[in-house]
Amino acid sequence: MSPIEQLSQDLKAQFPETEIEIRKSDDPNGFQFLSLVVGDFAVAVEWKSEHGFGISSFREDPSSLDGLFDSPSEWYTTEQGAFHRVASLVCDLRSTRLQPVKISDVRQERGMSQEEISRLLRIKQATYSKLERREDVKISSLQKVVEAMGGKLLIQAVFKDTRDVRELTFQ
Repeated sequence: MSPIEQLSQDLKAQFPETEIEIRKSDDPNGFQFLSLVVGDFAVAVEWKSEHGFGISSFREDPSSLDGLFDSPSEWYTTEQGAFHRVASLVCDLRSTRLQPVKISDVRQERGMSQEEISRLLRIKQATYSKLERREDVKISSLQKVVEAMGGKLLIQAVFKDTRDVRELTFQ
């Protein structure tokens, strides 16, 4: 049984109401594709022997071709990892496509208060509050805030004409 067939079998057992379609190349190590649809929610999984499982869930309208030929948003090396990620997307009906958020939203999602962040940054809470409300923040300030929350700030340049994505650094 191929990795994509195993994933399909596991997903069908967990979510019997889903429609699952598999497409495979004739080459056993070649590209394989799985699409899973629940109502108007879709998840696409591709498997490549050298990369593992690529997962995307991005279309609000399954009949739309928007994003259909984009590279997967996330990659998982094991069938078990891919299964758990697809299952969480199906349960939450969430997209893998990143959505813009405010730093205050990230802070709240992480369960942190302005007071806690300002203490970690060794600044006054009022100073941090102003930073959250600014329309234009220094990259170095944003980097310190994200690190105080336990994360790492990544900045990407995306070029639509080539679908090229580059991580920018300043060092």
